[in-house]
Amino acid sequence: MKAVGFWILMLCIMGGFIYLTLYTNPQRSKYRHDPVESPAPPSGSPASGEKTWNKVYAELYGPKGLEKTWEIATPKGYFTEAERDQFLRDIPAKKQFGEARMTVKEEGSDLVFGIYYKGAKP
Repeated sequence: MKAVGFWILMLCIMGGFIYLTLYTNPQRSKYRHDPVESPAPPSGSPASGEKTWNKVYAELYGPKGLEKTWEIATPKGYFTEAERDQFLRDIPAKKQFGEARMTVKEEGSDLVFGIYYKGAKP
């Protein structure tokens, strides 16, 4: 009888730890789009008239479709048209994904690059 009570107590304690772990560490989605409007670029931004984006994402597509999505770091706080063009040239040139095809699109105030490799078609 004592052994049964001991194991019930241990299972309750373990359940409490599991609950606290799940409660204090919520799941975060891989690809999160906030509907909130992004703030304007800082005053040290590029010359006026050049388009900028505050959030930039890359989507990796393989033969079975979308495989991974990640946010591209923008150390200055924004991504310029010149950086966009450079990124479009660099990825295929580095052959990091083999013979990759690239697409680029705007989703609201965000910029999304599509990288298609291993025969995936845009």
